[in-house]
Amino acid sequence: MYTWPRAKFTSVKGFNLAGKYSREQAYGERKDILVIRTNADADWRAFLLSIAMLLAGIVMLDCMGAVAKHLVQRYPAQQISLARNIFGLLPTFSILLWEARGWNILGSIRLRQWRLGLARGLMVAVAQLALYGSYRYLELATVAVIAYSGPLFITMLAIPWLGERVGVWRWGAVLGGFVGVVLVIGPGTDMFTWSGILPAVAAFLYANSLVLTRKFDHGASHAAINLYAQAGAIAGSFILLLTTSNAVMPGGSAAEVFIDLGFALLLGGLGGFGVYFLTLAYRRTPASLLAPFEYFGVLSALVIGWIVFSEWPVERIFPGVLFIVGAGVVIILRERRASRRPA
Repeated sequence: MYTWPRAKFTSVKGFNLAGKYSREQAYGERKDILVIRTNADADWRAFLLSIAMLLAGIVMLDCMGAVAKHLVQRYPAQQISLARNIFGLLPTFSILLWEARGWNILGSIRLRQWRLGLARGLMVAVAQLALYGSYRYLELATVAVIAYSGPLFITMLAIPWLGERVGVWRWGAVLGGFVGVVLVIGPGTDMFTWSGILPAVAAFLYANSLVLTRKFDHGASHAAINLYAQAGAIAGSFILLLTTSNAVMPGGSAAEVFIDLGFALLLGGLGGFGVYFLTLAYRRTPASLLAPFEYFGVLSALVIGWIVFSEWPVERIFPGVLFIVGAGVVIILRERRASRRPA
């Protein structure tokens, strides 16, 4: 049954909130007006804020991808994954200290579903191996387009993991966005080689990790959730490095060593803050509503690839970009209409 949103009335000319007549309010110089704020308006603002946090996280992660693509030419993907997770502890602890305001930090890192937190980290470690490994063979934009098939996985996984109901319009928007992704890549490109499977595997594992963020208790610290994921990712990437590859020590001059360490620090910072913003967004808003906006990362990766690696495949963008942007517009209109319409 639909419940009409509760309205908050601030003041009415001549009457106070207790319903009593006031001559001062009726004839004073101040002219009060009736202001109504509904829960629907608050929900709409929260939805827009979640979108903003999601887009900020996506841009940070695309920048992180550019750094990883640079490093993977010299170091194995397993080592890059380990470095990203170790240096990613710095933003995680910074956010943790900020949330705790310097007090009771031990209480802030407690997490009742700690096993779920560690399991998310193990998923992320395997996803990182697949994603960073693909940068060795594919262009940044190509990897991004395949990896951002994640919203399709997110929408599907939100049904068994969270029990969400996804309507026809949202399914159509997500599928339309996926069609746009395929049109951007085009048949016969790297997407259809064996190396194109790696970003798809990464997208599936990242989608699981993001959807599961809403399984945590409502009052759980965002930084604590990321901290346990970081711990699981460090353990997983360390095991993968020991069992599947050999570490490569930084070589060259002292300046080159410090530059590589700086890139590793940047990798962890961008990844840590990017994941934090994504975690915030997906804990505040149903995953199926945010999923189509993940496609913004395709455009972001194209621009970053052009700036950093001189990659700008303009002929691949259209008409797929129209489908991608159109999917997001459809979701916004449907959400706005649903928030104001009685059952």
